[in-house]
Amino acid sequence: MADKKVEPTEGSEENTPAEEAPSTSTTVAPKAKFDWSSLNTLAVVSLASAISGFAALVAVITGHISLAQIKRTGENGKAMAVTGLVLGYVNIALWIIFGVFGVIAQALMFSGGMGLQPMGPEFMEFHRGFDGMHMWQDR
Repeated sequence: MADKKVEPTEGSEENTPAEEAPSTSTTVAPKAKFDWSSLNTLAVVSLASAISGFAALVAVITGHISLAQIKRTGENGKAMAVTGLVLGYVNIALWIIFGVFGVIAQALMFSGGMGLQPMGPEFMEFHRGFDGMHMWQDR
């Protein structure tokens, strides 16, 4: 089976490279401006509180309230509210994890698991830089 080339005749339509190229005169629609008046205020509060890190509980509460308001009224700011919620929950989780680690560290230190008793002689020597109680008695 040999491939045969079919050459166009004078009356047939032939695609030229100019016809295959896309049109260069495209119109760009003007970008709509953001309507700041329809932005949910509690969504902004949620995001700002979550970014601060100290008001994570405020971020979660205002995030849930703003999502309910956005669903009811159709305002803008859903992405801000969801971001505030996620950051707020992550921040609360980190506070809990660090709190648990702090309690574990305190329990180990007070039980002698780390080898240093608070206000014990070893702790005081460690605190003074090993230049205290049992060393250099003859000074």
